[in-house]
Amino acid sequence: MVDLAVIGAGPAGCATAIWAAARGLNVLLVERSQFPRFRPGECLHPGIEVLFRDLGVFDKVLEKSSVRPSTRTVISEGCRSVESFGVDDNGPWQALHVSRADLDAILLTRAQQLGVTLHIHRSRVIPISSNGKIEGVEFDGRIFRCAFVVDASGQGAWLTRSLGRKYLPASPCLTAFYGYCHGHLPEGQLFEASTAGWQWMAQVSADVVNWTSLHFGVHQKPLPPATMSSLSSCGRNGGADVTWRIAPSVAGPSFFITGDAAFVTDPACGNGVLRAVMSGIKAAYNARAILTGQATQAEAAQDYRTWMKHWFEADTAQLTHLYETLRKDWRAPNSLAITQHPAFELKSI
Repeated sequence: MVDLAVIGAGPAGCATAIWAAARGLNVLLVERSQFPRFRPGECLHPGIEVLFRDLGVFDKVLEKSSVRPSTRTVISEGCRSVESFGVDDNGPWQALHVSRADLDAILLTRAQQLGVTLHIHRSRVIPISSNGKIEGVEFDGRIFRCAFVVDASGQGAWLTRSLGRKYLPASPCLTAFYGYCHGHLPEGQLFEASTAGWQWMAQVSADVVNWTSLHFGVHQKPLPPATMSSLSSCGRNGGADVTWRIAPSVAGPSFFITGDAAFVTDPACGNGVLRAVMSGIKAAYNARAILTGQATQAEAAQDYRTWMKHWFEADTAQLTHLYETLRKDWRAPNSLAITQHPAFELKSI
């Protein structure tokens, strides 16, 4: 019997486990993948610093972050500007660039230091429910009873799929592609948008640049951005479905859904890992509020649903505004016209 069974040991799951364990809760953390594992998304929003400090991992993350930009360059329809992340009495806000393998290791180590039980397994995790309430999980022939289940499985969407439910889409089909090159990007972070879509480039380590792109109506891998045409490709590349979508219910009797398992927006929001960590902490906070008698299950679930819904609506509104300034018909674009755009030569994955 545990207080929390957390499914998924990425940033959302580890944040849930760390926050809860640091406050005396008994936590089981379940993950199917062996570590280290590769995940894109090295660029972390400056706002994540205060969260990492709360989780007790900021100093370790800082040691692994060799690049810390305080600005990013934005090019939209030929107009170039330099945007600051912000500033306070301590100086300019700086982003963190750290590999997901390093971040995973730091978060997992911290969780285990706090007494979190980690299970790496290969079989399916099955939710155990009774009268509409999830009472535990079963895997590898073992049953673990729990007060709460937290789904932090990312786009694997473990709980929503297990319950036979479907995500609610909020955009046309969108696909983001990414890759890595050896070299140097003078801007540090560069976001370039046009009627075809957008491209994001960032210096993620001393000698590696990441690129990510999304082209409206295009679902085949493009060539790297022209800015990086002189750099040699390295590391992994791939793509992901980033159609905006939200789970039909992100919280209910005895469960919370966090990070990308709760909702997905495309990387132009720039806050995927930040959202994962924040939602993990929020889920742990609300679960603890129930266990300590500070809130009822209904109150805590409704509070979490409202919080996540507002975030999803804010992100999609921000992205819609951006895309409509690029092209009014982005929701139903002429794919042929886009693929013929000279800046976006395509090839099959």
